[in-house]
Amino acid sequence: MEVGDVEARGAEGREVDVVGRHARLVARTALISFLTLLSRIAGFVRETKTAALFGDASGVSDAFITAWRIPNLFRALMGEGAIVTALQTELTRVDHERGEAAGRAFFHSMLRLVTRLCAVVCVLAMLVAWFLPDRMPITGWGWLGEHPAAVREFTVRMLPFVVLVCLSAVVGGALNVRGHFLAPSIAPVVMNLGWIAALVAVGWAFGAGPAGAGPSEHDEQMGMARWLATYVLVAGVILLVVQLPALRGAGLAGASSSEERALSRRAAWSALRAGLPLALGAAAYQVHALVGGVLAIALLPQGGSSLLYYVTRLQQLPLSLVAIAATSAVFPMLTALGERRELDRVRQLHDRTHLAVAYVAVPASLGLAFFAEPILAACFQHGEFAAAGVERAAWGLRALALAILPAGAAGLVARTYYALGRPQTPVWIAFALVFVNVGLSVGAVAGLGLDLEGLAWSTTICAWLNLLLLLPGLRGRLALPPSQERVLPRLGRIGLAAGLSTGLAWATWVAWLGTSGSPVALMLCILLSVGLYGAFSQLLAIEEWRELLSRVRKRIAG
Repeated sequence: MEVGDVEARGAEGREVDVVGRHARLVARTALISFLTLLSRIAGFVRETKTAALFGDASGVSDAFITAWRIPNLFRALMGEGAIVTALQTELTRVDHERGEAAGRAFFHSMLRLVTRLCAVVCVLAMLVAWFLPDRMPITGWGWLGEHPAAVREFTVRMLPFVVLVCLSAVVGGALNVRGHFLAPSIAPVVMNLGWIAALVAVGWAFGAGPAGAGPSEHDEQMGMARWLATYVLVAGVILLVVQLPALRGAGLAGASSSEERALSRRAAWSALRAGLPLALGAAAYQVHALVGGVLAIALLPQGGSSLLYYVTRLQQLPLSLVAIAATSAVFPMLTALGERRELDRVRQLHDRTHLAVAYVAVPASLGLAFFAEPILAACFQHGEFAAAGVERAAWGLRALALAILPAGAAGLVARTYYALGRPQTPVWIAFALVFVNVGLSVGAVAGLGLDLEGLAWSTTICAWLNLLLLLPGLRGRLALPPSQERVLPRLGRIGLAAGLSTGLAWATWVAWLGTSGSPVALMLCILLSVGLYGAFSQLLAIEEWRELLSRVRKRIAG
């Protein structure tokens, strides 16, 4: 995407082009998506290996995954959510108004402040986790599941990850603002490769055995889980260290003047105070996923929490690859345009990004929904993970597949609110929907007797509600101009092409294999679906397909 040169002169006399530094936006999004794909593939191998070690009905696995959700939530709220949103918004403003030297001083102040804040949060959370009662007061609800001591132990072991991952998020967010995306995108790939190596080593040292078969098997799995909880801290170190060499090239390394340091300390505190209330809105979908995970260990039979986590990881593969990658790539640009109050270009970038995301998200949702059981079998039915686990998880995956589009779209809409200085709306909507999610989840499981699919449907419904409540504010509170992209007709053609291609591929699978086949046959059917999607996109003159072909031709010609 071509962007014009918009230049501002910093206080020290250097020209800082806060919009022009984000040129080649499509190429950058492609780079982030590719590296995100590598990270998710490595992460998926990690989850497959974990499932093979612990099985589909392991209480130890439920405890470990529940404990892992807690530092992961802090990562989403404080690291990838509130802190990074506040950092990127303020760093763009400081670079624009006072120059890159002032921006560097602000970045250093944010690093110091985030380190202290996260250390305090980590210690307090560890104390709460350690002394948390096994059952909820008054109601007697066993909210920590069948192994509360294991949940507490693993939570305390893994919580220091919060400090490391938040620091790595601050570094990555600042690098993105300065137009550097390679190091922040490659760090998760390295981390996941290390995690896979740790799993192989743990499996080799301990072996695998189904939990619940006897005391020795339970103790063996507890030993494996303790070693993996320790590796989580190593993973946090990897995320941070891999990004540090890129700071110098981005102009974020080096000393600052005493005057700049004093100004930056005040700016950091101001940014953090503004950012922390945004945490819930910035990571709304992750909050709903955590609510589902906590309810899973409390309400579902053994193994339900682990299965819900595995299907969530499958669903997040296309969500992270496309929607989150695109949002990460365009948010610095949205912020820069918002700083310049170029509302026409904000609207254009917002709408074009939505359509590009939908072009991949819609067929991904339908593919996961149609091929849920064969995909789960190919990915997880190994080692101690049995066919019963696949059957139990399939409807949960189908429900979560329908959340890919609204979750990705709502994240982009919320970031548009932040870029234009209107964060209150997404925060209040997300806060209200947490209670809606709890009510729907308890009603689905306790009232209707559903399994993990009840929690999955609750998350999906809340994702759609979040998007539908956010969209009217684009013309209202944000005062953006009307869309020029004919969004609804284009979405209709994308949906038609995706439905036809996925339906024909599924019909081929059923007629050819009777719904049971090898991973190779599954891959062939998926490739058939992709080919048909391209053909129908050409037939229906879908703009995103034509733009993709045009860029491929230019790349080949170049």
